[in-house]
Amino acid sequence: MEDITPNTQIHPNSLRLIFSLFLLITSFLVFSQKFSTSNKKAIKLYEKADKKYKERDFQTAMLLLEKGGELDHTFSEAFIRMGSIYNTLGQIDSAYSKFGQYLKVSSNPVLSVLEKMAFMAFDRGDYNRSIDYLEKFLKSVPEKRIEREIQLLLKSQDFALSQVNNPDTIKIVELPIEVNSFGLQYLPTMTVDQETLIYTKRDFAADDEDIVVSHKSDGKWSKAASVSPKINTPLNEGASTVSADGRIMIFTACDRRDSFGSCDLFITRKTGNNWSKPENLGKAVNSKYWESQPSLSADGKTLYFVSNRPGGYGGRDIWFTEKKEGQWDKPKNLGSVINTFKDETTPFIHFNGESLFFSSDGYPGMGGFDLFQTVKKETSWSQPANLGYPINSFRDEVALLVSSDATKGLFARERQKEREILDSKIVSFTIPASIQPAKSSYIKGIVISEKEKSPLKASIQVYDLHSAEVLYENNSDSLTGEFYMVLPVNKQLGGYVKKKGYLYKDFSFTTDNKELDSLIIQLSSVEAGKSLILRNIYFETNSYSLDKKSKVEIENAVSLLKENPNINFMIEGHTDDIGGTAYNLDLSEKRAEEVYRNIINKGISESRLKYEGFGASSPIFPNNSEINRKFNRRIEFRVMQAKH
Repeated sequence: MEDITPNTQIHPNSLRLIFSLFLLITSFLVFSQKFSTSNKKAIKLYEKADKKYKERDFQTAMLLLEKGGELDHTFSEAFIRMGSIYNTLGQIDSAYSKFGQYLKVSSNPVLSVLEKMAFMAFDRGDYNRSIDYLEKFLKSVPEKRIEREIQLLLKSQDFALSQVNNPDTIKIVELPIEVNSFGLQYLPTMTVDQETLIYTKRDFAADDEDIVVSHKSDGKWSKAASVSPKINTPLNEGASTVSADGRIMIFTACDRRDSFGSCDLFITRKTGNNWSKPENLGKAVNSKYWESQPSLSADGKTLYFVSNRPGGYGGRDIWFTEKKEGQWDKPKNLGSVINTFKDETTPFIHFNGESLFFSSDGYPGMGGFDLFQTVKKETSWSQPANLGYPINSFRDEVALLVSSDATKGLFARERQKEREILDSKIVSFTIPASIQPAKSSYIKGIVISEKEKSPLKASIQVYDLHSAEVLYENNSDSLTGEFYMVLPVNKQLGGYVKKKGYLYKDFSFTTDNKELDSLIIQLSSVEAGKSLILRNIYFETNSYSLDKKSKVEIENAVSLLKENPNINFMIEGHTDDIGGTAYNLDLSEKRAEEVYRNIINKGISESRLKYEGFGASSPIFPNNSEINRKFNRRIEFRVMQAKH
C-alpha cells in the first residue's frame, strides 16, 4: 500500500552512500592484491570473504571478515568491506560503526567514505566528528565545497553546534497513553477549542494507516478510537486536517478506485456526530501523482498540501489552492522562498492564517527533517526560520501542530534503529516566546429560533470593521445549532448570524487573546413589531456622520431588505441621557436619517423605510454607567409591515 507519510527515515545522503558502494567494491578489486596487513591468515580470511561476498553469502562473508579484523586491528580493507556489506543489508548503524573503524586505521582513506561518513555522523548528532570527516574530505577535493549538498551540510554543522551550545530550556513530554496507545501515531490536527485531537495511527501487526480521534474532557484525553467507519477502510487513510469547528475534514486516502493518483485528498463533513461519505476533491486539486498532508486555513478558504507533481523545486513540495465561489482553483506551488531542492512536508497553517509551520531537510538544521516557521505578510512569505534545539534534533521532527492560543505545540517524535522506526509518539511542549506566532481567539455558541427554541442552521460571518474584509465564515450545525468563530486578536470585529426568513443578529467585539463567553443566538422570525439593533453602526462623537466602520452594517441591512422584499422598516435613533432633551432628540433623528439615506443610496425604495429619533426616552438599561449608556446609544430596525 502507498504510504501517506513521507519516508522520512531514508535521507538522500543515505541513498547516495548505497550508490557509492559500487565504487568502493570496484576499488577493492583493484587493490585486492595489496593489503594494509602483513598477517597472512587475515589476508586468507579476507580472500575467502570476498568470494562469499560475490556469491551474496553475506553472513559467511561477515564472519570471515570479523575474524580477519580480530587478527589485525589495523586491517582497514576488512573494516571497509564489513561497512559496505552492512550498508547493503540496510544495517546503517553497523555500517557507520565499521566505516568509523576503517577511518581510524586507514592512513589514506577512500574519499567517498569520508564524504558519506560526514553525512552519517551528522544524522546521528555527532556534529564534531561530522566536521572532522568533512574537513579531511574537502582538504583533498576542495572543488567539492561548492556542491549544494556539501554547502547545506557545512551550514547545518555551524547551525547545529550553535544550537546545542546554547539550548532553549524547553521540556518536551509525551501525551498520555490514551493518545499514544498504538505502535505509531503521528500527523496530529486539532480543533480551535483544543478539545478534539485527530491523528493518524499505524499498528505494527497490520500495515494499515487509519484516522483516530481523542476528546478532552475535564483536562483529560479519552481513549483514541476510529474517527468513523465511513472514513477508515482496509486501505490507508490518514494525514488529515479539520476545520476550526471540527465539522469539515480533508484527509489522504491511497489506492482507492476513485483516486486519480497513488494518494489523493478527500473531503467529509460532520453533521451532529456523523461524518458523511468521503468525496474525492477532484481533478482541480488531485493529480496522477502523490497528494497528501493537507492543512486547511481557519477561514476554510485556503488548502495547503504536499505533492511530488511536476513543476516543483525538489522531490516533495508544498502547494496550495484557494476556494473561489465555492470551488477549489488550480493549485499553485508555494514558491522558492519555502520549497527547496530537497523535501518540504507536513504543512500546518496556524489559526491566525499567517504562520505556516512545516518540515524540511533542505535548510540548515539539526539533521534529518527539522521544523520551520514562515510568516505571511500580505502576499509574500518570510524566510523560513528553524525552530531550534531541543524542538529539533538529529532525528526527524515532522507535523507540528500549534494551539490556537499559540501556547502549546504538538508533533510526533520517532525512535529509529537501522532505518526502522521503532515507535512514534505524539509529544507536546510550551511554545517559547521567541517563536510564538500571533494568537487567535474564538467564540463558540448555539443558534436557535426565538419562538420554538429549536436549533437552526445559520450563516456565521466575522468582519474586520476597519477593512470590511470577511475574516471567517461558516454555518452552524443543522442538528445542534452549534458554531465556532475563529477570531484574530487585537482587531475590532463585527459578527453576523443570518438565516433567510429571520432577522439577523449582529454584535461587535475586540478580542484579547482569551476565549470569549459562549453565545446563545436567538433569531426572530420576520414579524411586525420585531426589531434588531444595528450594533455595528458608528458615528463620530456628538455627530450624525457615519464612521467608515459602519459600511459592513449598512451592507448587511441592505441585503436583508433585498432578500425580504415584503418587509418595511422603521429606523429608530436613540441616545443616552447626556445632553439636553431637545439636543438628544435632534441628534437621534439626524443619525436615523443618515442611516436611512445610506440605505436608500444602495437602491432600496424610499417607500419601504421611515426614520424617527427618540432621544433618551427609550433606554434599554438605566443610564447609570458608561457601559449602560453605550448600549442605549443605538440605531434600531423595527418591522413595520411584513406581507407574506
